[in-house]
Amino acid sequence: MTVEKSKRRVVTASARRLSRTDWRLMRRRERELIAEDQKAKAAERARVAREEKTAWRSEDYLPAAGEKGPKALRTSHAFQAQSHRAHTGILGLTYPFLADPGLGAQGMVMGQNLLGGGVFTYDPFSAYEAGVLDDPNIICSGKVGSGKSTLNKALTTRGAAFGYRSYVPADVKGEWTAPARAVGGAAFEIGPGGADRINVLGTPITRPSSYSEEDWEETTRNRRAMLLEAITERLMPEGRELTPMESSALLYALTQVLRCDAEEPVLGDVVHELFNPQKDERDRVPEGFTRMTEVRDHSQEVGHALAKLTQGALGGVLNGKSTVRFDPSLPMLTIDVSRLDGNRLLDVVMTCTSSWMESALQDGTHRRRFMVYDEGWRIFTQHSLLARLQHNWKIARGWGISNVLVFHSFGDLETAGDGGQAARALAHNLVSDSSTVISFRQSGRAVGPAQEMLDLTDTAAGLLTDLRKGQALWRIGRRQSMVQVTRTPREAAIFDTDEAMVKHGPA
Repeated sequence: MTVEKSKRRVVTASARRLSRTDWRLMRRRERELIAEDQKAKAAERARVAREEKTAWRSEDYLPAAGEKGPKALRTSHAFQAQSHRAHTGILGLTYPFLADPGLGAQGMVMGQNLLGGGVFTYDPFSAYEAGVLDDPNIICSGKVGSGKSTLNKALTTRGAAFGYRSYVPADVKGEWTAPARAVGGAAFEIGPGGADRINVLGTPITRPSSYSEEDWEETTRNRRAMLLEAITERLMPEGRELTPMESSALLYALTQVLRCDAEEPVLGDVVHELFNPQKDERDRVPEGFTRMTEVRDHSQEVGHALAKLTQGALGGVLNGKSTVRFDPSLPMLTIDVSRLDGNRLLDVVMTCTSSWMESALQDGTHRRRFMVYDEGWRIFTQHSLLARLQHNWKIARGWGISNVLVFHSFGDLETAGDGGQAARALAHNLVSDSSTVISFRQSGRAVGPAQEMLDLTDTAAGLLTDLRKGQALWRIGRRQSMVQVTRTPREAAIFDTDEAMVKHGPA
């Protein structure tokens, strides 16, 4: 017999010893205990319900049927709230980063204002005239594929409808040729196998009526001298600066060439004069030298450096008479240097083409024009190029030019030039002298420099890594806007820079 069965028999035996009366009493007491327990639980539930009801009544809740009268809300009556009007500037302070008044209706339609919900228009010249901007210069930064090219092409091609002319002095990727020709402009293609040639020492325009003959000659001579010094220092071993004697020898060679061919001197003539310096027309030794052998000693290394542009792959690109003509009436002009992509002297070519095109802007007409400097990271590598841009940024208002500098990351500014303090200061000044800064999607490491240079809030800086393609944070003077840049189907076909990636299958 198991233990379980033994226990059941003992209990049964004990129960059998009780009388019928005792059994009834035991069962009754059991029921009473169960009833008392149920009453206690019900009383506890009632107490909790009373406390909750008291707490609910103490709060300012709406009646179950809703309020009546002018404050009706949760009823079948229409809700009526008192209207309130305020200027968008006030709303922008009350609800920061939510109410964006935009820049008005003047200018080119660039896309959708993501904060205001309307159409976003932009025109640096009209904004400057209205006092919104302190200068017409533009900085555009963003990762590859974020939408920078589309924005700048839309800005310039749509600006053609307003009579604005646009110039791209160095199209490294060859992507501006189609937009330029689509608006009736011209694209010059230079490089090995190219049909065009530009004489960087030539003058692309005739003397403007606003210049006297003497002033124009001096202006042109100074431009040529500064260009020669800048590119020669870049071509010298390790990019060292010219010594005073070497600089004098270079300027003397230029003077001698201008004396023989004042109309359109070429680089080859300057190189020849450096290797074979001669006395001036008065049969005198140049000022600062004691004999011609001394001139020859200081001009030989300079001549070898400058000869890099007249020989080899660059031999027929910048040396010789120009085969193209600068037409100021065209809505857009670009210089395609994509054939030279990969050449270690591409930045020198960019300097030369920029100088040639910038000289044409001194026509004295003060037209409103865009000057687009694409692939800005290449410019940041050279101190001389940064100095040229700094000069162009300072005179932008006087020349009626909106300079547009395009680069990938604000971190590029930290490694400008040789990474020294002077080069970084020049790069930072370009941002400081630009009232319009457009930031597309940035990498995580670039957010810190961007926030510091643009004085962004943590919220605004946090958006830079999450922006979608075509979305950008615009800092326009003291305003900020979030914009989705849009393009028409025809513009998409002209502006497309992903053709090789998306339109063709595997080979």
